[in-house]
Amino acid sequence: MTAAPFFYGTFTLKRVWATPPERVFGAWSDPHLKAQWFTGPPERWTLLRRSMDFRVGGLEVLEGRFNESGTVTLFEARYHVIEPARRLVYAYDLYHSAHFHSVTLSSLELEAQGDGTHVSYTEQIVFLDGKDGTADRRHGTGIQFDMIETTLQFNGATQ
Repeated sequence: MTAAPFFYGTFTLKRVWATPPERVFGAWSDPHLKAQWFTGPPERWTLLRRSMDFRVGGLEVLEGRFNESGTVTLFEARYHVIEPARRLVYAYDLYHSAHFHSVTLSSLELEAQGDGTHVSYTEQIVFLDGKDGTADRRHGTGIQFDMIETTLQFNGATQ
């Protein structure tokens, strides 16, 4: 059996949120805040396990099952750079129903802009199935960014 070729993808999302950098960073570093946005849709997805060791070298795991298809997704990340309210670098592996799908290097940069924060997030991805999943990943990450903004507003961070 011949292995599928690698496919490489990169994208960057930029946003300005009416929230200080410390609060925006909290969306990634605070397990309670992150659990509000980094999950599958509750009506379609069942959480199987979640853990977060937010420190350099620490591991984060999120595993869940899509109810209709039965597909299980597994996210395993390791943190490499943590500079509170400024920068974050982590690498993550993504599995779909036990099939190794992709390896991603993610970087987050935050810069105070008035009372808010300019957010720049980049993913550099190696898709292991030979298919270009960049557009889907960018779309899904955009939805997550919308959820982060809602989470921060709900928690009173943008008032």
